[in-house]
Amino acid sequence: MRPKLLAAVLFTTLMGCASQQVTHISNKERTEAVASMRAAEGAGAARVPEAARHLEFARQQVNRGEELLRDKDKEGAELSFMQADADADLAFAIAQSTQLEAQARQTTQQAEQLKRGLE
Repeated sequence: MRPKLLAAVLFTTLMGCASQQVTHISNKERTEAVASMRAAEGAGAARVPEAARHLEFARQQVNRGEELLRDKDKEGAELSFMQADADADLAFAIAQSTQLEAQARQTTQQAEQLKRGLE
């Protein structure tokens, strides 16, 4: 009788560990998405319309992922968090490129002014 009880306890423990691993992956994906959103916000994505739109998409996907986790749809939540991470990364890239373009325009204008001053 004891070997069956021991086997049942071990099986239950292993199944519990396996389900925790899936949740951990979803939480890891969520953490990465939120970190990407913060990076985009720090890069000024909220001030660039196109970047702000992707940042909002990321927020929506994180919220959707949290809903899916509550509904025990861990696979769907993981996909939603991955999409949020991608949208936040895109918002970050757009915000950065906008800043770099502005700096390039300013540098070009300064170079032209110097050129005119030398003539």
